[in-house]
Amino acid sequence: MNENPLNILHTIGFDQLYPVIRCQLTFSDPLDQQRLVKAINLTAQVVPELFCRYEMSDNSWQPAVTDGQEVLNVLPADAQLDATPDWEKDAQVRFDLQPDGAGNRLTITMSHILTDGSGFKQYLYLLSNCYSQGERAIKGVTNVVNLDWLKTLLKQHPASAKQGNVDHPSKPLSLPQLTNATGEKPQPNVSGWRLTSDLTRSLINATHTQGVTVNDVLLTTFGKAVQAFDREGDELAIPCPTDMRQKIEEDPAALRIANHTARFNPAIQSPRDEPVSVSVQKMHVEMQRLKDSDQFLDSVRSLMAQYQTESIKKLQEIVEANYHVRAIAFTNFGIIDDSRLVFAENTVTNCLMTGSFRYAPMFQVACSTFKGQLSLGFNMIGTTEEVQVGRVVIHDMISRMKEFMAQAEVGATVIA
Repeated sequence: MNENPLNILHTIGFDQLYPVIRCQLTFSDPLDQQRLVKAINLTAQVVPELFCRYEMSDNSWQPAVTDGQEVLNVLPADAQLDATPDWEKDAQVRFDLQPDGAGNRLTITMSHILTDGSGFKQYLYLLSNCYSQGERAIKGVTNVVNLDWLKTLLKQHPASAKQGNVDHPSKPLSLPQLTNATGEKPQPNVSGWRLTSDLTRSLINATHTQGVTVNDVLLTTFGKAVQAFDREGDELAIPCPTDMRQKIEEDPAALRIANHTARFNPAIQSPRDEPVSVSVQKMHVEMQRLKDSDQFLDSVRSLMAQYQTESIKKLQEIVEANYHVRAIAFTNFGIIDDSRLVFAENTVTNCLMTGSFRYAPMFQVACSTFKGQLSLGFNMIGTTEEVQVGRVVIHDMISRMKEFMAQAEVGATVIA
């Protein structure tokens, strides 16, 4: 078996969503294709799993391709992208290169079985280093994937008594199932919004004023935007992935392109008409409570304990009980460091990271910040009307962020 049991987290629910991380980079100038292929090959020397297929039966990696040229598609600007990859047959990464104005657009689709969002960001930095520096970029670089640190962490935090299964809330958030009266065939759609630098800065300042985090605001405003479609229920229960790398004390700067994600399961009571700043404070208190108890460990504890003795099927059942696919989901990729995302003399003008393609009315918002601008995006397989519902959710989320900023300003004035 592969030494990373956490890969199994992303092998459940293939019929509902396929485990991908999607990143769209735009460049000011054309990329050198031969140089890009060489860079891809260099990254595969560090992370050989990139060129492998995933073997479900024993959670292992088996060779699939031998050269970066096999995973790079050079396409016209109007080419249709986002056909579902097959990680059980093909390599764990795909590159689609297209012209974009005077430059290029590079869409990278990577297996979420192989790595998580934080690992994918590390891959981006590795790829850009290899493009810029060639072989020097991988000298002495090793990808660390063992989970000894997690085993130690689990021993230090024994399971606590808990009531019910927090990963299966009694009233999960949902969006309406629309009737497809026209018989339109659902299509893949990628949508993204980028806040201005001024608005992003105002949001950050407002969180400082209120003593909360940007993540608290994103979680809450997303939950409230979805809640607006539901006529009953005051609970906001939203799974919040967290990067466990933050808990690794030894060699924190090591390259870790692997699955090191668990998740918190916050749930707050929030009436529909409650001021958003009040709901954000509730979410902040709830998230802090979960962080203080390292509640995220509950989502991986059983899997880690039984990995060596149970079948893949049984392990997937364990995952379903503790980390199951939620119809409404949230992910925050955090800051994508533009100072580390440098492709020689070429400039990356925008970076949009999103997660798996979900069949409507399933929905996931993906948040990230690049060059001081917050982006909100989603991948959906749906009809024109269903995609529009997703866009309404994002616009409502942004409106509630602005409401939070305004309320934070009022609060600051009163305090002063």
